[in-house]
Amino acid sequence: MKSLSMRHFTALALSCVFGAGSAQACDVCGIYSAMQFENPIGGSFRLGASEQFTYLDKIQRDGHYVENVDHQFLKSSVTQVLGQYDLNDSTAFQLVLPVVARDYRRIEDGAPATGSTSGIGDISLIAHYVPLQYAEGRNIFRLRVFGGVELPTGDAHLLGEEAIPHHADPSDEDDGDSHGDEEFDSHDDDGMSHHSLKHGGMDHESGAVNAIHGHDLALGSGSWDFPLGTGLIAQRGKYVAQADAQYTIRTEGAYSYQYANDWVWSTSVGRYLLLTDDSQVSLRARLSGQYKGKDTGQGGVDYPDTAFNGKFIGPELTALFNHAWLGVLGWDVPIDVNNSDLQITPSWRLRAALTYRF
Repeated sequence: MKSLSMRHFTALALSCVFGAGSAQACDVCGIYSAMQFENPIGGSFRLGASEQFTYLDKIQRDGHYVENVDHQFLKSSVTQVLGQYDLNDSTAFQLVLPVVARDYRRIEDGAPATGSTSGIGDISLIAHYVPLQYAEGRNIFRLRVFGGVELPTGDAHLLGEEAIPHHADPSDEDDGDSHGDEEFDSHDDDGMSHHSLKHGGMDHESGAVNAIHGHDLALGSGSWDFPLGTGLIAQRGKYVAQADAQYTIRTEGAYSYQYANDWVWSTSVGRYLLLTDDSQVSLRARLSGQYKGKDTGQGGVDYPDTAFNGKFIGPELTALFNHAWLGVLGWDVPIDVNNSDLQITPSWRLRAALTYRF
């Protein structure tokens, strides 16, 4: 009974992200997400996939909503393919491959324009360790820690939009100097030309406001980053509680752009609707959040429209069948969003995951 009880619950840690690159730490800056983590079983292999879809269509300036007159939006899908090997009953290794697809409508050349971008994001290699676990019947406690590295495998050329010498506070109204609103083409290291947008603020010729930029759309960061985290789960009878936290240390990437270090956290409480020897289903209430400061560019200059602090709440359903199939389905809505300067912010988020152990 003890060995079965160790499998009676799921530990899920989805960042948001996700992900590979966006103003919202939940989507792009949460480059690694643990996706889901069951107690290691020595010699086991696991394959899985998770999906996080985020719909962003609310524009905020310094934490206050402003009218989205041009109907800008960002539809961000981050699909993570996971492979895991359990070395023993306390240690596991993961490879996480993100596939990113984004559709958007933003302001280009003073007018609304639609577009899309997709491809492989930044791959993560993660090691998990369970230093403390206890099981007695249906009373269970487990602590895990993890750490790893995120590789610069995703296409980061859209960060070239941020490498504009006149990137300044959008409140700067001086159109007459070199820090004004003129546009030009910039080139990435491969010689690819792309149009550099006015970053934030207002296009003084058309009156249009752009809220979606290269750091929101880039598939990768071009940097070597280091996620670290911990997770705690406790079960008493049919009741379960869980908490997860991840801190990611970021380094300078493409075009001297550096995403800010970020926190991703979640906590959930719930009850098992089904609890048998080989199948378990739980329903939980989940509170999660992300925090990041301002990104920086060459010379340490701050990008004013990149800090984000958000909290989300929603239901989460987890299921384990035959001690092999593990699934998660969750829905998140924002309850508190604070941001710096002008940004597109999320209206809702859908999460789903499925893994198989063999």
